[in-house]
Amino acid sequence: MKLPVALNREEIHFRSVRHALMLRDSIGYVDLTVFSESSNAELRAAVDSLRRSGMRSLIFDLRGDPGGLLDQGVAVAELFLDPGKKIVSMRGRGRDGDRDFAARFPQPWPELRLTVLVDSGSASAAEIVAGALQDHDRALIVGTTTYGKGSAQSLFPMAGGSALKLTTALWFTPSGRSINRPRGTASDDDDGAGDALETLGEQKPRPRFATDAGRTVLGGGGITPDVAVDDSVASRMEQELQLALGKHVPDFRDVLTAYALSVKSRHAIDSPTFAVTPAMRSELYRRLRERKVLIARDAFDAVGPLVDRLLGYQIARYVFGPQAEFERTTRDDAAINAAVSLLRASATQQDLPKRAKG
Repeated sequence: MKLPVALNREEIHFRSVRHALMLRDSIGYVDLTVFSESSNAELRAAVDSLRRSGMRSLIFDLRGDPGGLLDQGVAVAELFLDPGKKIVSMRGRGRDGDRDFAARFPQPWPELRLTVLVDSGSASAAEIVAGALQDHDRALIVGTTTYGKGSAQSLFPMAGGSALKLTTALWFTPSGRSINRPRGTASDDDDGAGDALETLGEQKPRPRFATDAGRTVLGGGGITPDVAVDDSVASRMEQELQLALGKHVPDFRDVLTAYALSVKSRHAIDSPTFAVTPAMRSELYRRLRERKVLIARDAFDAVGPLVDRLLGYQIARYVFGPQAEFERTTRDDAAINAAVSLLRASATQQDLPKRAKG
C-alpha cells in the first residue's frame, strides 16, 4: 500500500544558544554551540535577559564549539571589548592576504565579570573569541587547551569544474599568538598546565606572550586556559564502565531509559534535585542482569558515582524535562564549578586573575 506524502521545503535554522540560565549568586550561564548567522543576536538577547534577572557575572561556554562564520566570531568578541581593541589578525602569503579586525562599537555590558569555558573541541571562531578576550584581560579562560584551528583556506578553480583548496593565511590573537597548532607536533590532550611544545620527539619551550595587563600567556597553537580544569576522574570512570559493559553499552542505555520511565510512572520523585540512593543503583543493577548484561558487581560499584550521575540525569529528563536534566549536569560540571568559585571570590574582572593564581 502506498501513501502519498506532501513535503514542503523550508529553511532549517539551528540555534547557536541552547541554554541560558541563572546558576547561583547572581551568576549566569550561556553556551554557544556554533557560530552561525544569528550567533551575535542570540547571545546578546540571552545576556540581556539574564541581566534583567539580576545577573552580574557570566559563564560563557564555548566547549565543543567547532567555530563557523568569521564575521560572527568577530561580532561576538565585539560584545565584550571596547572600540579599537584588536580581535584577530590574518597573515597571508602575500600582502593582500593581511587583514586586521577590531571592535567598532562600545560593549553593552562593560561591568559584567566574565569567564569563558573551552576544551579540545573549541575551534576556529571559538578560539578567536577566547584568544581576544584573554589577551585583553576581558575574560578568564577555564578548561583545557583548545583545538588549534587557526588557518584560512582559498579555493582556486581548475579546468573541468574542479578546484584546488590551499591554506593561504593564519590567524593570530591580539598579542601575536598563532591560533593554528601544527598537527602531529603538539599533544592534542595538553591540559594547559605545561609550558613545553613537543616537536618531533623533542621538547621546545612554548613561546610566551603578554596580555594588556602584562600577564603571561602561552603560544604554540590553540588557546591555553588561565585555569586548567579537566575532569579526569569522570573520564577514567567512563572508560572503566565502557570496558566493563563491552558490547552491552546500548543495552545499558536502554535499561537506564526504561528505569527512568518506570520512576516517572510511579510518581516517586517530586523534586529535580532528588538524590540517587544506593537502593536505586541496586535496582538498576538488577534490571541489567535481567537484561542479560552481566557486569561484575564490584566493577559496577567501582564506577558508582558515574552510574549515579547518569541515572540522575535520565530520571530528571523524563520526569521534569530536558531543562531540569541540563541544570542537574551543571551541578556536576567541574569547569562550571571552578568558574563559579572564581566569580564568587572576585569583586571585579581584575580580581579574577589574582584568584586564579591563589
